[in-house]
Amino acid sequence: MKKEIEVKFNDLEWLYSPNWEYFDYGNCKRHLQVIMPYSKKGLEKKYPVIFYITGAAWHKQEMYNDIPKLVELAKKGAAIVSIEVRESDIAIFPAQIEDIKNAMECVAEKITKFDLPFDIKEAYLMGHSSGGHLAMMAVLHNACGMIEMPNVKGVILESASSDILICANEPLPPWMSVRPSTVLLGINSIEENEEIAYKASCTSLISDDIILPPVLMFHCINDPVVSVENSRILYKKLEEKNHSVEYYEIKDWEEHGGNIYFSETVLTIIQDFIKKD
Repeated sequence: MKKEIEVKFNDLEWLYSPNWEYFDYGNCKRHLQVIMPYSKKGLEKKYPVIFYITGAAWHKQEMYNDIPKLVELAKKGAAIVSIEVRESDIAIFPAQIEDIKNAMECVAEKITKFDLPFDIKEAYLMGHSSGGHLAMMAVLHNACGMIEMPNVKGVILESASSDILICANEPLPPWMSVRPSTVLLGINSIEENEEIAYKASCTSLISDDIILPPVLMFHCINDPVVSVENSRILYKKLEEKNHSVEYYEIKDWEEHGGNIYFSETVLTIIQDFIKKD
């Protein structure tokens, strides 16, 4: 059988460019996974950039598992840069904040050098679980003058482990033998170092005399790994100090991550957030 058909399609594609080295620390090199827009006809505009930090309890990240999901996020109208930060086993906090800064500066340089279709003025930080903690702490460190990094237009948090003290009160998952926050902070126990843990928690740096970008938060009410109280306390503090924040609690599901945060409902909320003027 032979038949001619008429096909309509969108010329816009999303290309995956792996393993951009953004910094050599001597004992390790860190890399970026990049998803970018492309069109044979040429792009008519530059796209917002979402810098994404995946969760791994601050340990070694798996940088490739989320690529198919992140493509779905990119299709909502953004370039995606997934940042590999130094794991807590080789560099304690706040080294990871420096990593985020270095990654953003590297991309900013490449945008200029290679005329990439990214709008660095439309940069967002996004993180899941421990990555959410790092994303929020990065903008807080910047707002408090503790580090200087490229401007961030908004922050997106998913099941963020934003409060080290709350996390310390939760039972360890069965696959963990050592509390990951102790490794992150280079201490033996949270109970004996509560001041250190508090200073590494997001609420410790939030005040009404700093300028923060808008914050978008998601958390499953029945999250079995990171208590929803992390996000509830963070939301309350942001509200009390008059910072712009939207918070969505997801009911019914006992999920910590995965497909639920790449559902059409969540992706559409993120799309609306990054398209706000």
